[in-house]
Amino acid sequence: MRDRAREFLVEGTNGIEGALESGRRLEVLFVSRPTGAPSQVATSEGGEGQFDGLVETARSARVPTFEVSPEVMHAISDAETPPGAVAIAPFVDVDPTRLLDSGSDLFVVLAEVRDPGNLGTILRTARAAGAGGVFLTKGTVDVYNPKVVRASAGALFHVPVAREVAVPWVLAELGGRHIRRVAADPSATASYDEVDMRGPSALVFGNEAWGLPGEAVAVVDERASIPMRASAESLNVGVAAAVFLFEAVRQRRRR
Repeated sequence: MRDRAREFLVEGTNGIEGALESGRRLEVLFVSRPTGAPSQVATSEGGEGQFDGLVETARSARVPTFEVSPEVMHAISDAETPPGAVAIAPFVDVDPTRLLDSGSDLFVVLAEVRDPGNLGTILRTARAAGAGGVFLTKGTVDVYNPKVVRASAGALFHVPVAREVAVPWVLAELGGRHIRRVAADPSATASYDEVDMRGPSALVFGNEAWGLPGEAVAVVDERASIPMRASAESLNVGVAAAVFLFEAVRQRRRR
């Protein structure tokens, strides 16, 4: 249904504020209040509600805003405990070729990353690290999954994302543009801090359970691991992405 309408839910103040800050258009905002609490949508001085600041910002952006009952909010929201503020936004993903041609020198490629929390965390980290975009390959969890949107805490509106790209295609296109493809691989002998990420780079991360697909391993320019003192199969892919991304940031500060 999301794909037919090309709209998705944004739940909670962090995500909605992130959308408004980015200048993205929101179709509508719904807010709710617990039974017996003061109105969230203030119409006169006094009686400030929990979401009054959010409502004021939304109305300034000409977003239609409605107060609904807790029962209606529960029906709208995907969360087990609705956050009290839910917006509907148009899709924000971009054409992958346009993203490749954006001029950015730091990208993230996610190959079949399935966990919504991991994807949301990676989007937040990519934004913090100044990455120019994230490519989501076929088999990766839907970026508009409500759990992903919540976990991204608004980063989805600030980091360009391309969906449903094929692994061989995106890696070939990156290579053709002389962007160094660096893959996180626990079996690699090189450490992440030994790999040169000062120049244009694309950091490639694989599935939480089975890692990088063979078609990615065969074409990347470098594979690197994160040395660990304690015995562990691997780090959470969200944590691994943060380690690699901020290593790239560290190296670039010394250019």
